[in-house]
Amino acid sequence: MSLTVQHVPAGHPYARSVRPLDGAAAPDVEFWPDPPVPGAAEGVWWPPRALDPAWIAEHRPDVLHVHFGFEHFTPEQLRAALDAQHAHGGAVVVTVHDLQNPHLQDQDPHRERLRVLLDAADAVLTLTPGAAAAVEAASGRAPLVLPHPHVVPLDALPDDGAADGERPGVDRPARLLMHAKDLRAQVDPVGLLPVLAAARDALAERGLAVEVTVDVQDGVRDEAALAELEAGAEAHGFALWRHARLDDAELHAALRDADVSVLPYRVGTHSGWVEMCRDLGVPVAVAEVGHIADQARAWTTPELLAAFDPDDPASLADALAALLTAAPDARAATPAARAAQRRRVAAAHVAVYRRALAVRRGTAATVSVLVITGHRDAHLARVLAGLERSHRRPDQVVVVFMGQPDGAVPATDLPVTVGHVAADHGLPLAAARNRAAELATGDVLVFLDVDCIPAADTVGVLAAEVAAHPGSLVMGTPRYLAPDWTAALAAEGVDADAAPTDGDLRRHAVPHRTRTHLRPGPSEEWALVWTLVMAIGAADLARIGGFDAGFTGYGAEDTDLAFRARDAGLALRFSPAEAFHQHHGVMTPPLHHVADIVVNARRFRQVHGRWAMEGWLRAFADAGLIAWGPEGERLELLRHPTEAELTAARRDDAAY
Repeated sequence: MSLTVQHVPAGHPYARSVRPLDGAAAPDVEFWPDPPVPGAAEGVWWPPRALDPAWIAEHRPDVLHVHFGFEHFTPEQLRAALDAQHAHGGAVVVTVHDLQNPHLQDQDPHRERLRVLLDAADAVLTLTPGAAAAVEAASGRAPLVLPHPHVVPLDALPDDGAADGERPGVDRPARLLMHAKDLRAQVDPVGLLPVLAAARDALAERGLAVEVTVDVQDGVRDEAALAELEAGAEAHGFALWRHARLDDAELHAALRDADVSVLPYRVGTHSGWVEMCRDLGVPVAVAEVGHIADQARAWTTPELLAAFDPDDPASLADALAALLTAAPDARAATPAARAAQRRRVAAAHVAVYRRALAVRRGTAATVSVLVITGHRDAHLARVLAGLERSHRRPDQVVVVFMGQPDGAVPATDLPVTVGHVAADHGLPLAAARNRAAELATGDVLVFLDVDCIPAADTVGVLAAEVAAHPGSLVMGTPRYLAPDWTAALAAEGVDADAAPTDGDLRRHAVPHRTRTHLRPGPSEEWALVWTLVMAIGAADLARIGGFDAGFTGYGAEDTDLAFRARDAGLALRFSPAEAFHQHHGVMTPPLHHVADIVVNARRFRQVHGRWAMEGWLRAFADAGLIAWGPEGERLELLRHPTEAELTAARRDDAAY
């Protein structure tokens, strides 16, 4: 049975870009187009009929997701539409794009409509941590923060890498393009003209030459402001470029010809223009309004954006100088990076839809997050902090201490159950996970390694996947924090122990190179299942007998579980839900676990008729530590590694 979703509006580029990129990721979710507006031209979605109570009552979408266009309705009309959606058991999801409507001078009507939406919403989303804090302060609703996805179509993203190496402002005058657009209420280019002129002069004193072009569309909304703009541009020696509305290709070409895009916003919350520039690799100087600058925290190269005080020429000069200095090293957002982000954002949206509808209809599954640990107290504290900020907070957290009888859980408001297992002969990983499963009360079990900090949407995404696909084992996506991640965050003013945002962590983490090919949805790559971020139904885990406690110490217990799940008829799904692996030194290969790996590889061979961990076995054999016949049955430990070999294998600067 499909889950039907009506975006309002469905045809808006943002709504299109948060839908799944891969058909197999959510094949049961059907996204409806905008209902035709009587008397309107094709492609015109406003005023949106999907907010008409009669249309809702007739078509009964499972989820009504409101983005834009609600300014066409009174608060009373909006309330009636949302009541109609709830009347048939449907859910309401709201994304707060604008705390201030950029098209309006008087914001009170917008705030009143927003209150109606937030009061009725079954789930609330927004795009930045700052906007989320503002929404929560005003309404008591804590939104899930999902970063703004790509604006330029993925197949149109530039792939030419770095800039040409010229130093704009030094080797040639830097080209600044200030956008007056159609002189809507959102922008104040006239007011910025003298500030920009003073900033230009200040840059010249620093040895940076700039040329300014002001672009403005024909058909402006304020003719008097246009006359002022023309006169001011001439007075300050700026070029004025008047043009018809540009199509996407023309706009992208104009932006890529600029060294900096200057946005003279006077009001606003978020900016699709900023994300378009990010897609194109164009640095942006934006007036410090709303939470636009906060969007950069989701980027891996935040130096492509600088905010300035629109009343302070020195602030603007500093912003421009910083961007021009960084420009030769700037990169457009790669298609691969934007596609990966799109998959994360889309998966989170689908999970929100499933959860909101299940809660509305009283069918929501409960979730237990299972963490095993042994003397990793700092890691455990960060994992719990990550779970505390999860949008879908777990109904239970189970913490099992291995060989740490005095282990204690840091103070938290999460419901925690504690267990213990002895560790007399190495790490009892399988036994500890089984003990955690025994103590769990949830319908869905999310296994999370103690060194993995979950993203805010991870628990919800994994739980929704398992609930929507019974009989599935779902593997999330690990990203690996750099060795200096805590120091790097501290240099940015972020405390690694105080629940940094997903964007903060993502900037300092890399994907595992052997897993970048994985796509959301079903898979047969059972050998790539790891328990560090994995979910399964409690009944399904019990049906396959849990983990095989015959695997002791390090290695293969998770692969064994995966193969037995496969043989029992479970399906495997991969998910873009992320967990950020906290760095610790590694050994490549893991020589310190050679004895455990030999024992566990033998057991795996006996059970499944093939070797596990073959790459490690090959490395051990090459080093003379083991005798191994890959095509036969022989696997024998010849000797333990020397201290010199252990030292040589240690990689303190490797992410994984």
